Amino acid sequence: MAERDDDGTVAERGPGAAYAAFVLMEELLDKLKLLSYEEEALRRHNMRPLSRHYFALPTNPGEQFFMFCTLAAWLITKAGHHFEQPQEYDDPNAVISKILLELRSFGRPVDFPPSKLKAGYGEQACYVLDCLAEEALKYSGFSCKRPAYPTDELEEEEITEDDTELALNKLEEDVAEEESDNEENFIDLNVLKAQTYRS
Repeated sequence: MAERDDDGTVAERGPGAAYAAFVLMEELLDKLKLLSYEEEALRRHNMRPLSRHYFALPTNPGEQFFMFCTLAAWLITKAGHHFEQPQEYDDPNAVISKILLELRSFGRPVDFPPSKLKAGYGEQACYVLDCLAEEALKYSGFSCKRPAYPTDELEEEEITEDDTELALNKLEEDVAEEESDNEENFIDLNVLKAQTYRS
């Protein structure tokens, strides 16, 4: 989907634009699961569950277009509008026009040509379904709240001295004593240098 500046020209998209469909598809899948699409939409039409990238990548355009139309019709119905379930042999242009008309009725902008939806996959297909899923969630009264984390008091751990710790401490003391004994046997060169300089 092209972003437009205030003057109406098409804005340059960043390098992450190629992954927008994948992000939208993952968000869409989460919303569909919240709406129980597997039980309500897929079982009724004897379809298998969607993969994480189903509408983001081209696999089978005919199947994807039919799945797109089926889910769009189901989401529009879940959002409180009457929408007749499209049949496999309906005119694709007419079905797309009806879906986009419903999308506009929800106040969602459509700034791409309807022909982009004919393939049944891509960023525009993900966008349409994501918007319809949001409207269906709003209509169902679903709301997200911040998580409430429990405030458990952390109990202080009792410190018990281990035999290994005692042995380690004893070893450290022994090494420190040896080092101090060894230091006494060495001649400090700086002191010796200072004495020869004075003499």
